[in-house]
Amino acid sequence: MLSSLNIRHMRVFVSVADQGNFTAAAGVLGLGVPAVTATIRQFEDVTGAALFDRTTRQVALTQTGERFLPIARRLLADFEEALGDLDALSKGVGGKITIAAAPSVLTRILPAVISEFVAAHPDARIRLDERNAGEVHEAVANNAADFGIAGEWQALPDVDFRPLFSDRFGVLCRADHEFAQKSVLRWSDLSGQKLVGLGPESGTGALMAQPGVTSDLASDTMPVLSPAVRDAVAAGIPAAKTVLARAQKAMRAEEKVLKSLDPKGGNEAKKDSDIALGATGPILPRPIVETSNTITLAAMVAEGVGITVLPELAAKVSDMAAPEKLVFVPLTTPERHRHIGVITRKSKSLSPIARLFLDQVIALAPKQDLPASLTWY
Repeated sequence: MLSSLNIRHMRVFVSVADQGNFTAAAGVLGLGVPAVTATIRQFEDVTGAALFDRTTRQVALTQTGERFLPIARRLLADFEEALGDLDALSKGVGGKITIAAAPSVLTRILPAVISEFVAAHPDARIRLDERNAGEVHEAVANNAADFGIAGEWQALPDVDFRPLFSDRFGVLCRADHEFAQKSVLRWSDLSGQKLVGLGPESGTGALMAQPGVTSDLASDTMPVLSPAVRDAVAAGIPAAKTVLARAQKAMRAEEKVLKSLDPKGGNEAKKDSDIALGATGPILPRPIVETSNTITLAAMVAEGVGITVLPELAAKVSDMAAPEKLVFVPLTTPERHRHIGVITRKSKSLSPIARLFLDQVIALAPKQDLPASLTWY
């Protein structure tokens, strides 16, 4: 009967799968090889499914075993978490918290919060997993983290995103670059520049890779619109985008008139307009180097490989790679922001210790020495 299976079967199954043979698994578990072999045989007999293909030297998971392995890992993790919570409850507030977060959050926000938290809760154990935005959402969805703090991502079942703050984009360049002396830059200023960037697996890279993500916003049409409409376009309000589209259509009509009057001048005008409007997609040049790591990205900029576009908080991480060598210049017309938020599972309540920690993040983060441009919700 399936009810005869217990956590011991799960632990032995996962260990054999990880080690690749019974002898190594027995050593890890502190059991004899016959006991491990008997446990797996009983597991297979009760379920009626072969979990391993056996050879004289090693074992390999069957298709059924491969499909069951992540389930077994989750059951073990839930069991260990439950034991930890029970132990914490017996001693007062304590236990383990696993947080998946973006690099900029881990380096610029969480250290000060953790310092105060562990002083008040010495029994708490905290694990930090550095991941890009997509991986943070997946970690929460797969129960690999209690909660996450990262950028928005495509919707996943049972995952909730609650905005925490927004962060403006800008250019990170060397101090001797022509942009370093400017107070602000337009998106269209980036045309012709050598660009290095984060890959689309990161929240920032994905946002920058969206078709038309800056073409609608960084257009020379924007200055003719009122500030309120420009803000609405930046916020993605459909009606405002309609107004912008009409203005762009009028600009193209004007270019046709110019071309008919002066073919050479018209062509030059259209060339400039295409750069600004991003007729086929983003106006950003294609990156010559992509990476998943912000520190690596900053090192590339410091060596003169190119400039990059980053949110300001992420740009501050560059201080670790190239102290005082790089300059952040905000991008305007319009300002564009990424939204960082708390990612949780809708169907699972946070443990008491995880809830306390998250509450402290929300309370203390806005009081830290962070860029003044951050907008807290």
